[in-house]
Amino acid sequence: MKESEAGAVGRPGSPLGTIDRILRWLSSLQLGIALMLILIGAAILGTLIPQHTTEAFDRFYARLTPAERALYGHLGLFDVYHSWWFTAAILLFTINLVLCSMDRLPMILRDIREPKASATPLFARSQPLYTVLFTTRGSPEVLELLRPLFARLGWRPRVTAEAPRTTVFGERGAWSRWNFFLVHSSILLILGAAFVSARWGYEGTMILSPGTQTRSLTLPGSRWRGIPERPWPLPFTVRCEALRVDLKNPRGPLVPSNVINWYTDIAIEEGGSERRATVAINRPFDYRGYRFVHAGAGRSGDAHRITLVIRSENGPERLVSIEKNQTVTLPDLGEMRFVRFTGNFRARRSPSLEAEGYEDPAAEVEIVRPSGERRTLWIFSERGANPGIPRDLKDRVGIPVHQGTTDQRAALPGAEIPGYRFALRDFEKVSFEHVLHVRYDPGVTALYVGGALLGLSLLIAFSSSHERVWAVLEPEGSRLTIHLAAHAHRNEDRMQEKFHALARDLERVLAEVPPDQ
Repeated sequence: MKESEAGAVGRPGSPLGTIDRILRWLSSLQLGIALMLILIGAAILGTLIPQHTTEAFDRFYARLTPAERALYGHLGLFDVYHSWWFTAAILLFTINLVLCSMDRLPMILRDIREPKASATPLFARSQPLYTVLFTTRGSPEVLELLRPLFARLGWRPRVTAEAPRTTVFGERGAWSRWNFFLVHSSILLILGAAFVSARWGYEGTMILSPGTQTRSLTLPGSRWRGIPERPWPLPFTVRCEALRVDLKNPRGPLVPSNVINWYTDIAIEEGGSERRATVAINRPFDYRGYRFVHAGAGRSGDAHRITLVIRSENGPERLVSIEKNQTVTLPDLGEMRFVRFTGNFRARRSPSLEAEGYEDPAAEVEIVRPSGERRTLWIFSERGANPGIPRDLKDRVGIPVHQGTTDQRAALPGAEIPGYRFALRDFEKVSFEHVLHVRYDPGVTALYVGGALLGLSLLIAFSSSHERVWAVLEPEGSRLTIHLAAHAHRNEDRMQEKFHALARDLERVLAEVPPDQ
């Protein structure tokens, strides 16, 4: 049966012969290099050509002619990482690596389990490193000289006697032959992780304001596919704790040129547990395969923290600093909470709308008196340019206008607290909302592991190799011929230096040590 199968493989038209040729092609180095170039080219195309889920796609798509749109769409260039040819290239490259590893496995196992401990002069001459020495000493004496020389260079000597020759064999770093499989495994892990992320990953945005929470993302639409923006559920809740910003000039405008960094303080709630984090520019946050990245800021006109001046009839002036949605306790007044802020109170048209800029700042606070009475006040800047409250204040904020006060900006009449006056001394500017870009990458952990394994395999490749050396002792009458040969599957230059050192040392000791009588 085996003879018939072997004959069938040899026949050009046999099924086994066809399968063998296909497997040889799939495991060939040429195919592996070609597929690697295709994947690199795909990555370049996916970077240069805006993909249909990116913000730049609409502008790019609008500049194309109908023929270009049809061609790009047919080739899958608008969605490279989900195209059929990219998927096929990854699949073929995976098969190529697996088959190549399977082809190498028997040879590596043979070299490790059954090293060639016995050699002939002909085999020695065929090795990359070879030299020959002559001596009148006997084989036992030369063996005693070779053992310490091998050991000093890191090769464990192993003697095999097959009349009329004797072979001293040494090797080092046989385990490094397995590095081949570590390289292939790490590449397969990286490819698998990239494929999983491309197929089942997604990315979108969320708009957060202090105190808001969400359990969904907004996925971008696709003009090419005719898909509108749509919400996508999250397995956890994201709550915005605060928005902050570092300004070069705190008195300057809230514009990108004056901003050092933006900060979004969030808390993630899942299964009764909570995790807090801060997302900033160049400081993303990773959670269970989700990466949160700062993507932008909304309208200016809000404040993260305010500093209030409280003046009372029976006490000194006090300064109180409160963060948005936070509460401070004052012994005589009660609990004071910073509710909201507007940078341009006069421009407001409704309590639900916020105006941009900081022309007329005002902060809304809520005070719960020790008696339990609840008061809500709008507190204005003591440096404000507009001293009066507009006549339509009643219609806009729903609080009656108090008559007979000289400074109606100190506190909203009708909600003031007798014996106390309030003013807004300072505030920390911030936008009303921040935009976070969120990417779900289910293969990111495997990608990191694959990258670490690949780095480890490269370190092994540069620092180790499987070194083998043979000394074949061949008696020729009264003279002993020593055939020295060596081979290293990697780092040949280092092996060449060690081999020449062995030959020099052996020649020196043969000349220095007197022969036994």
